[in-house]
Amino acid sequence: MSGRKMVYVDFDDVLCQTARSFIEVVEREFGRRYAFEDIHSFDLAKSFELNPREYELLMVLIHNPDLLRVMEPMPGVLDVLKRWNADGVEVVVVTGRPPATEPVCHDWLKQHSVAYNRIIFVDKYGRAHEPVANVEVLSPHDLVGLDFCLAVEDAPAMIRFLVEETTIPVAVLDRPWNRSLELAVTPTDHQLTRCEDWNAVAEHVTLRARCSA
Repeated sequence: MSGRKMVYVDFDDVLCQTARSFIEVVEREFGRRYAFEDIHSFDLAKSFELNPREYELLMVLIHNPDLLRVMEPMPGVLDVLKRWNADGVEVVVVTGRPPATEPVCHDWLKQHSVAYNRIIFVDKYGRAHEPVANVEVLSPHDLVGLDFCLAVEDAPAMIRFLVEETTIPVAVLDRPWNRSLELAVTPTDHQLTRCEDWNAVAEHVTLRARCSA
C-alpha cells in the first residue's frame, strides 16, 4: 500500500478466534457438541439449536470479560497487521460488540501487541445496546463517510452492507456462516474477494497495491 491508507478490521473471528470459544461454552452450559463447520448460520440460535432462554443466556456468557480476554488471535493476523503498520497503514478495529466491552477489547489488543490505531463500535446488527459513557456507537451508514481502502469482515450482514451500500473493497475471511452469502448486486473481483486466511488477505492486499501502482 502506498501513501497513508486506512483499513477496517473486524474483531470477532477476524482478529480473534471467537466461534471456537462459543463452541466450548455451548458444550459446557448445554451439553451439546458442535464442530466449527457446524456453525452454518451467523444466527447462533439456529447454529446451536437454542431456545430463546438458552440464546439469551449464551449472549450473556459470551460477552463475559473473562471469556473475551482469553480468546486466541487468528493465525497470522498479528504479523500482517505489524507489517501494515510499518508500511504506514492505519488499522481501525471495527466491532459490533456491546460498548460495555470496550475496556476488555483494549486489554486484549494490548495483551497481544496488536498493531492498531483505534477501535470503533458499530451497531452492526441492530441490537440497541445500553449506552456507555464516553463510548460512541456508530451506525453502519456512518462508515460510508470514512475513507477505508479495504475492509476485512466475516459477518454476512456487514459484508452485504459494505458491498451494496459502499465502494469499500471487502476481503471476506472464509467461514461456514458466510459461504451461502446472498447479495442484491453482483460484486466485481475488485470489490469482493474471499480469503481462506490472513496470509491470503495479505497476498490480496499486495496484489491490489501492485495493480494500482
